[in-house]
Amino acid sequence: MNESPRRRPGLRLYVILSRPTATAGEREKVRAEHHAFILDLAARGVLFAAGPEVDEDDRSQGPGIIVIRAASLTAAKAIADAEPFHRNGYRDYEIRTWRISEGSFRLSARLSDGTLAIE
Repeated sequence: MNESPRRRPGLRLYVILSRPTATAGEREKVRAEHHAFILDLAARGVLFAAGPEVDEDDRSQGPGIIVIRAASLTAAKAIADAEPFHRNGYRDYEIRTWRISEGSFRLSARLSDGTLAIE
């Protein structure tokens, strides 16, 4: 009898590495749609994190990185396919499955001045 593999403890996420294509210079046409798409993912609890890879001087380099929660790799691909830069051919992507099994973070919210810090 074939049993499915036992899932290890941790948080399973999908990392979308988004790279410009030859037509990337035209992506300004859908930039607002891209931002609305990312905000919608966040509002629905799908988005874990997103942003560009940067160098030590905070200049963009390498791929854009979008980390999402999804039920499966198939579901993650559907989300990546729907992203406006990808859908319009301005960026290509690859997806990697990431299981976070170690680490921690602290969240600090100060009500008096409205600041939020993640450490």
